[in-house]
Amino acid sequence: MKIPLLDLARKYRAIEAALLVKWSEVFSTMRLLNGSNLAAFEQEFAAYCGVKQAIGVASGTDAIYLSLLALGISREDEVILPAHAPAPVIEPIVALGAVPVLVDKASGDYGPDLDSLRAAITSKTKGIIAVHLLGLPCDMDEILKTAEERKIPVIEDSSQAQGATYKMKRAAGFGVITPMSLGPVKNLACYGDGGVVLTNDDGLARTVQLLRVHGQEQKYDHRIYGWNSRLDEIQAAALRVKLPMLDQENARRREIAEEYSTGFRGLPLKTPPTFPDRQSVYHQYAVETPLRDRLKIFLQNKGIGTGIYYPVPLHQHAAWKAKGQAEYSLPEAERFSRENLALPVFAELRDEETAYVVSSVKEFFSTLD
Repeated sequence: MKIPLLDLARKYRAIEAALLVKWSEVFSTMRLLNGSNLAAFEQEFAAYCGVKQAIGVASGTDAIYLSLLALGISREDEVILPAHAPAPVIEPIVALGAVPVLVDKASGDYGPDLDSLRAAITSKTKGIIAVHLLGLPCDMDEILKTAEERKIPVIEDSSQAQGATYKMKRAAGFGVITPMSLGPVKNLACYGDGGVVLTNDDGLARTVQLLRVHGQEQKYDHRIYGWNSRLDEIQAAALRVKLPMLDQENARRREIAEEYSTGFRGLPLKTPPTFPDRQSVYHQYAVETPLRDRLKIFLQNKGIGTGIYYPVPLHQHAAWKAKGQAEYSLPEAERFSRENLALPVFAELRDEETAYVVSSVKEFFSTLD
């Protein structure tokens, strides 16, 4: 049996007819930018997430960049983020000339270690990025409490958590601004690059709206200098087709995750953490084991695709060292990078495929006896 880590074609085939209708409508008008689909998607997604404003942009990286820019973060300002995050989270900080400050991963959670977070705050700290990793929301109450004590804005990166909930509320809008990627592999995904910025702050929303179109109030009326970052009509139309299915697909991901966690009971590995007040959407289902590399090869030989999220923490990247950034010892982030292995968990996975993954993982550990 051949099971990829992710199969985008299965989803496409299921909704191809609806997509072609929407795309045909777009091409019949040739309104490719700033049209009715973008406006409708922004309204629909803001309502889905329970926030006042959604602003479509060209990518998740742009979403973070424009969020930081709207908050006035600039050269020499410090921005705190977790070391076990993906590289695109750090790139906008570097691009603005700000200083990235890394904190360790919490033990037993995907969010930041709170002691590490508190210790990282200085008089130069102008932002904290909370990353909802692998579909699981961070412990936002504690992060917000820490930030509010020092009056530091929280930027809530929800790129891997579309539809996830924290204390019965969508994982968006807890911080002052929520950048989100909608790229091809996300739970809610474009067929190309795309992103969105969510906020309950009308002033921040207005600033991001200006920034994404070169700072123009109207054509050639530049109120500020901005950027070119627009979510086009083709992608907005696709997102509108997919959004009504998101909760059902996330529920299916949770079913698969439950089958895995039940099947792996008694094995010498860690399954993803769960919390009664947080509902994951399992963007990835990652087990943790010191035997990660051997397990990966074994599953590959069984035809099962896997992934690592992420194999190198930010402070060990060549790019980090080339910039002459600070040296860190962050043991939990480093351990997680060595031991995590993601298994297939996309919504279109069939029951027999899930069972095959479970039996294959069990078979691997049985060979160690």
